[in-house]
Amino acid sequence: MAKAMKLAMKKATAMKRKAVVKGSGAAAASITKKKVPVPKGLGKIRIGIIHGKVFDPVKVGTHDRNYPEKLKIKNNTGRSASGWGGQYMADVSTGLKIARLQPDIFEIDFMRMDDVSPKRLAKNHLTFNFWGDMSIAIADGKIPLAKTIIEVQKDCYNTRHIPEWNYYEWVLHKSRYMKQCIKAGIPMIPTIFVDNGFNAKAVLKQIQASGWDKFLVKPAYLAFFGQGVIHGKTQDFVDNLEPFLQYERDNTKQKEFLVQPYVLKPNGNVFDEIRNFFVDGEWKYSIYTDGTDYEGFYEQPAGALKEACKQLAIRTYEEVKKVSKWEGKPIDTLLNRIDIGVVPDKSLKLGYKIFVNEIEPQMTTWLGRYCPYEIADLMGNACISQARKALKLTLEKGRKIPDKEKVRALLHILDERLGPLKK
Repeated sequence: MAKAMKLAMKKATAMKRKAVVKGSGAAAASITKKKVPVPKGLGKIRIGIIHGKVFDPVKVGTHDRNYPEKLKIKNNTGRSASGWGGQYMADVSTGLKIARLQPDIFEIDFMRMDDVSPKRLAKNHLTFNFWGDMSIAIADGKIPLAKTIIEVQKDCYNTRHIPEWNYYEWVLHKSRYMKQCIKAGIPMIPTIFVDNGFNAKAVLKQIQASGWDKFLVKPAYLAFFGQGVIHGKTQDFVDNLEPFLQYERDNTKQKEFLVQPYVLKPNGNVFDEIRNFFVDGEWKYSIYTDGTDYEGFYEQPAGALKEACKQLAIRTYEEVKKVSKWEGKPIDTLLNRIDIGVVPDKSLKLGYKIFVNEIEPQMTTWLGRYCPYEIADLMGNACISQARKALKLTLEKGRKIPDKEKVRALLHILDERLGPLKK
């Protein structure tokens, strides 16, 4: 077997030299890809895909022709639907695309959140979690499962689970990234940070001191889809503190909260967002999302507003890069969604006030139906890039990994086919 691996590297290197031709880099890369075979006996790199985003479909007609029957979301209409937008979802489609792009290099292990365990992940060389982290398990009331997933996520370097734990925690603790962004001069909604448990009387005093007519309070950790929110007019709580005291009693286990004023458009509706997507370290697209119309999605048109939001998102992503690491080395994130709040304001040159509202990791809605790409193709290529980066760092660290030398040889073949990784 060692002889086969040495032969693979030797052939790959020879083919690379042969493929150096005049013309574009893309042409050279395509020739290289065709001329670097995988010798028999090397096997494949096994990639785990944790899926379950039943609300994030691909564009109609772009699904893989061999999409597994058992993974289709067939109950996707009506009030009792278990999914939205069709049978074919972006997370499963991405896994299928990885295998289609490099069929002799990768095999895919599809698993739902309930399948996650250290033993299952140990069989894979790398696992991407698209929808099945501890926060989702907790939200679903699956506490024993959440404890298992926490074990997997905390031990990410040995379970080879992406996203990495410290970066993931930085995103989930909203106050952490918000404070870092504020320190960097990035505009955000004015916020009172509650870091050590909710005290109704003390918080109300701070709200009054801030002069906010209306406000909302939400947990800063392990909460989404509007969970754990209380809001209203400040004077109403001054007149009757009991609802605030009840909120305090109901949330004794939660330590971190964000307190913010209402941010409304001139028409009185909640502000809109332009959601900016970064894939494998690069800004790729932005989607407008209406603050009140849950069907109000479309690719943000070109223009000054799109560009301003893009540049603010890029500044914010620089803060993400400071905490994204693998084996202690900087690494691009697979995907981040940076939501830029937008409020019309005629007094400003842009005509809008913009601010960062939220940072999301890869376990979020990719909105592939509205982006200018085929989302599975974009994400499939990004996953291959991420796998190359992460596995090389894992091997350099000397971690225990199945078929280590075979993986090393397969990564070398990918280098010859696809060229050097971007820095």
